[in-house]
Amino acid sequence: MSENLKLGQIIKDEQQRDAIHIAVAPMLAAESLRPGQHVSVIGTEAWGTAGEPVGVVDPYLKANVKKGQRFWLFLFPGSIRSLRHEWTHPAFGAMPEPAGKSASEKWMRSWAMEHVGDDYYGDGGHVGEDAAYAFAINAGHDLNIGPYQSARDHIDTEWWAHWEAITGSKGQRGEYFSCAC
Repeated sequence: MSENLKLGQIIKDEQQRDAIHIAVAPMLAAESLRPGQHVSVIGTEAWGTAGEPVGVVDPYLKANVKKGQRFWLFLFPGSIRSLRHEWTHPAFGAMPEPAGKSASEKWMRSWAMEHVGDDYYGDGGHVGEDAAYAFAINAGHDLNIGPYQSARDHIDTEWWAHWEAITGSKGQRGEYFSCAC
């Protein structure tokens, strides 16, 4: 896309066809709104008569949006702070819904006891839940699952989603190695 493409401005120099991303959000009309009308957002509602506008009512609509109807709000270009694309593919499992940190911690503790809870170098018993959990969390930082060869097969997109929710860090998926001792 051309760096000097400026939506919302008159074209002043030679341009060619292009494609763009426009951030959209589903909104509830707090009052009657027109397609293309500049609107503000208060909570989950869109207003045409209150606040600073943040975008426009879906300009492709052929009729006004009535109070209480849902519609797409097109946010002004350059106003979003981050952009994320979600996709699906039959070869990949469904991405888990983002879980709260406490739910992710509970999940990870259970995973840790199942996959790294054995005292591999000790007397063959189990380590405590806190120790297993700490080992699992460190595995995400160290990219090493140690002697737990079979645990490596269970570090998947769900594991990473929970690890990222707990640590607040972005994991290096696919970078794991394990000790074969």
